[in-house]
Amino acid sequence: MSPLNQLKETINGTPGHIRQILRSVVQETGPHCVDLFYKTLFHHERAAIFLEKETVEVKMRPQLLAWIQSLFSTEADQAEDLSELQCRIGAVHARLDIPTDIVVYGIYIIKQALVVGIKEATTNKDDIIDAIIYLNTMMDFAFKFMIKAYDINFRKKVESDEAFRLVSLGHNISYEKETQISTFSSWSTQAFFCLCKGHATDLPTIAESEFGLWLTHKGMSLFKGTHEATEIQHKVRDLDTKIEAIQKSGVIPPEFPTELHATITNLTFLIGRVFRHLEEVENGRDPLTKVFNRRFLEVVIQNEITFALTHEKPFSLVILDIDHFKKINDRFGHLVGDEVLCFVAEIIAANVRANDFIFRYGGEEFLVVLTETTTTEALACAERIRRALAEQALTLSSNDKVTVTLSGGVTSFAGETNSRLLIHQADEALYKAKNSGRNRIVTA
Repeated sequence: MSPLNQLKETINGTPGHIRQILRSVVQETGPHCVDLFYKTLFHHERAAIFLEKETVEVKMRPQLLAWIQSLFSTEADQAEDLSELQCRIGAVHARLDIPTDIVVYGIYIIKQALVVGIKEATTNKDDIIDAIIYLNTMMDFAFKFMIKAYDINFRKKVESDEAFRLVSLGHNISYEKETQISTFSSWSTQAFFCLCKGHATDLPTIAESEFGLWLTHKGMSLFKGTHEATEIQHKVRDLDTKIEAIQKSGVIPPEFPTELHATITNLTFLIGRVFRHLEEVENGRDPLTKVFNRRFLEVVIQNEITFALTHEKPFSLVILDIDHFKKINDRFGHLVGDEVLCFVAEIIAANVRANDFIFRYGGEEFLVVLTETTTTEALACAERIRRALAEQALTLSSNDKVTVTLSGGVTSFAGETNSRLLIHQADEALYKAKNSGRNRIVTA
């Protein structure tokens, strides 16, 4: 049954006097519920980042009040209009980038206020129970329709610029081609070694390999829109399914080595062909350091959020700031400052994986998106970068030597659907690192 039909059934199946209780309660306490909703959000540490009082007063407050009142005054034959209103309310909050978990928290506040109103409106325990059930059911249905607007808004952000497929490259295309064909070859060699030894349970899937991680987080975005992309995806999925069955059974079917060889040959051809189509294309990079610029930062993070929500995988952000960079510029000049920036970018690149993303975030700040990485792993990676830089003096073109240190902030995805919130959390951690003496990494 569709959500719309379920909504109609709920309205028709609820006794008239129960619905009347809710209508009366909402009519009387609706404005108070709206006040409570936004008062609570303004005092919520994360929600306050996204709310401006003028926007709340002009756009959000009137629509939220209309939503509460219409939700419990609508008849079953008006359910379609009601669902459209929920989508519009959701669109307002989605456009303002208010995370869904904060909206859920706000709705919980409204529910609690209405429950108090129900208990004051009647002393009949059965009616109170029925009214609360009706309240929760209607609010849940409303949220289902509201979340559609979030989904649409979210997808638009991810797909807002087709050029995202270009920014998925970590280096120039020729280099990326050589690197990934090499990592795919390494996986192939390991797979055939396991076959030769008869180690069925050790047979690695492509998804588990370095090439597989790159393909998931960068390759498929890079190849997006090509015929080869679909073929590569299907062949990898089919092969991994067979390998997982072999791992589980511990038995290698006699025909599998031949199938594996044919698939590897085909995949190598497809990967090479799609790279050849793109070898002239480069975009979205900082001209000095050759890492990504900020143009596609939000798109990349939103794409990782989508993947994390869909596959229940972690990912982390690290913001790194060169300590006392202004002093370096003042002492040696801006050309030396440029050398330092390039040196730092090289150190960062040497300590992250091909499936991670490096951005020049500000003048002397770099932001790294670490895919499928927990907070602990991200902290270890950031510490590795910090130590590598602190322990290795840079020899300048003038033959002078300069030692550079970094401060860093780390945060990890915890269900947020807003890239700005994640960046804000990493920024806050960076601020703490700098205030604690610099040359250190702090987690949010």
